[in-house]
Amino acid sequence: MNEITATSIDFIGDIHGHATELMNLLQKLGYTNTQGYYQHPSRKVFFCGDFIDRGPQIKQVLELVKSMIDNHTAFTVIGNHEYNAICYHTLVNNQPLRENSGHNKNQHERTIAALNKDEMHYYVEWFKTLPIYHNNGNFRIVHAQWKEEHINELQSLGINNFSNIDFLKRTAQKHSKEFEMTECLLKGHELHMPGIYFLDKGKKQRDSYRIKWWKQGLYACKEALFEFPQDNDAIMPHELEGHTKNVPVFFGHYWLKNDEPVIQAANACCLDFSVANKGILAAYQWDGEAELKADKFVWVESTTGEI
Repeated sequence: MNEITATSIDFIGDIHGHATELMNLLQKLGYTNTQGYYQHPSRKVFFCGDFIDRGPQIKQVLELVKSMIDNHTAFTVIGNHEYNAICYHTLVNNQPLRENSGHNKNQHERTIAALNKDEMHYYVEWFKTLPIYHNNGNFRIVHAQWKEEHINELQSLGINNFSNIDFLKRTAQKHSKEFEMTECLLKGHELHMPGIYFLDKGKKQRDSYRIKWWKQGLYACKEALFEFPQDNDAIMPHELEGHTKNVPVFFGHYWLKNDEPVIQAANACCLDFSVANKGILAAYQWDGEAELKADKFVWVESTTGEI
């Protein structure tokens, strides 16, 4: 990651197999493909992960993204869908680390259909090398939630990807500290609210709510949690800590529903605006500023909108 020294970076959110939208966005940002990969004369891309599952052009997305990374015109962190794929296809004692049935199978079926056996092995091995987080002092990036104590723990272990099989196996063991770290950083902390339900994007009834962890000082659940009923006056057990550092953090994952991108906080930028659900694919054009601005977004509309 030593190449990441510039302050002209385009951060791009979750793609989920939507190659047409990605190409449209890159072209809108001024990138061209004249040598077999997209490049810009003065800028780089930093992806937030989640390249696979859901969309109709998964193989094309992987080829495009990897060609940019291999040629140093882009960087990335791993998304929870890449991590899930690693576990889905990794056998320990002849059993997969992620169960190959039910919701897991349905979520991953388009990727399985898009890649043959050799291609799947190739990309899963590549996924294992993708960083979990990046922090260079000027900005931070993680797929779902920046949690300082987990980042510090990974640093103390000398780990920043899933290439270590022992670490990987522990991340798949519920209630282990490795499982807790991975769930938080790649999927975001959730608050369990027994008896208060909502339907998620897959129409599944849930009572665990994603937390707007980057906000500070909120107690009302309807302000601090995604999808929480606005007529319910439940209170958070603890106020939100927020992202208090003076450097911006970029992330994806949260399936925001805005028609146009919005800044979540002066130092926090979510870039997932649901391109896989008839939303938009967005980029933030960062030029070194500590305080983020809404007019730095560039985006394109979904052309397929398939989950």
